Amino acid sequence: MNWIIERVPELSGYTVEWAEPGNFYLSRKNELFHSTTLKPPFEKIAVIDAPLWKQIASKSRLIQRLLRFMVTNVIPLGNGYLFVTFDKSVGIVSDGKFRPLKGLVRPCRVLRSACAIDKQGNIFFGEYLANEERGEMRIYKYPRGSDTLEVAYVFPPKSIRHIHGLYFDHYTDSIFCLTGDKERECKILRSFDEFKTVEVIGQGDETWRAVSILFDRNYFYYGTDAEFRTNQIFKVNRKTLERISLGEVNGTVFYSKKLGENLFFATTAENAPSQTENVATLWCINKNETCQKLISFKKDIYPPTLFMFGIIHFPFVNKLQNELYFHLVGVKEDNQTFRVKS
Repeated sequence: MNWIIERVPELSGYTVEWAEPGNFYLSRKNELFHSTTLKPPFEKIAVIDAPLWKQIASKSRLIQRLLRFMVTNVIPLGNGYLFVTFDKSVGIVSDGKFRPLKGLVRPCRVLRSACAIDKQGNIFFGEYLANEERGEMRIYKYPRGSDTLEVAYVFPPKSIRHIHGLYFDHYTDSIFCLTGDKERECKILRSFDEFKTVEVIGQGDETWRAVSILFDRNYFYYGTDAEFRTNQIFKVNRKTLERISLGEVNGTVFYSKKLGENLFFATTAENAPSQTENVATLWCINKNETCQKLISFKKDIYPPTLFMFGIIHFPFVNKLQNELYFHLVGVKEDNQTFRVKS
């Protein structure tokens, strides 16, 4: 398939966080917006409270990146409520106000699209922290309608560095958990009972190091986030857990998204030893399982550990039929939004 990829000028500075026909949520720094058409002006629906110095400093895009002063997840809950993760906080937006949820043991980040929503509307997410000391790491549950988080599972000390993401598999009513980063810490786990019990799908080396995962009826798919191995996109049989590679890619895969039968994977410009070129690249696996490189974006000049890697961000949910929006961070086209369409 020939894809059209184009910058969307009217979305410059905005990140599309949720995309379905007639219902879009966007973010810009600590602000949230709603739109029915994705045509400006957008309706501002909330401003997340933050220290005044951060708000002033983050008028600079570089300082915004340095402070990670940005929204990472927006999930509509109905009745006008939104579940939102911002910087190192987790809360609910209602009536234009952001209310931090109780029960968070310590401030933590949650990676983009890394929350699992089960069929009852409960939300699960994991702590994403540097955790150099390798202490406990927690999976949280937000019971729908509550104002307090619950700890659903605790990884014991020395077992993992952090949790990359939680993903709900609606084909089996299970939740997948992806962890990293060292060889023995790389795991893909699954739970059918809200983490009362946990099943290991695979672990033990960087071929099991993943940040996101995609599902269909018979298989699940992920790209590796391998620092020292050549990165690949894997297809895993649900019944047998047989795993095959669909192709090699040019860097670590953070985020992925489905569009119809097509699977999109985004590699990240972090200049890891495994990376063949320091670019962020959009890849597509089509229904014939052909691995196609679509477009690459060069890392900008700013140090990645301070000012973020070169990253391609997708919306949490994309329910559009023929197009997918993505936002760029840390590349020469930083803070621009693009659209890929058939």
